[in-house]
Amino acid sequence: MAVGRPARRSGYRPEQIASLIAQVRDAGGPETPGAALHDWHGRPAARGRAMLTGAAEVEANLRERGCG
Repeated sequence: MAVGRPARRSGYRPEQIASLIAQVRDAGGPETPGAALHDWHGRPAARGRAMLTGAAEVEANLRERGCG
């Protein structure tokens, strides 16, 4: 599979590369990795957006209570 070497050069640990390769194989082979990679990269972005939303809600709550 051609993802191992570029992933290693990008700083991914061998365990992460093995996990990615297993996910690609489970998804049906190298012809269908697009959706798996999109989901894999989308999770941290979604988590970051959720954290920012939560921080904004905390800020609004503190301002409402006169604590900030």
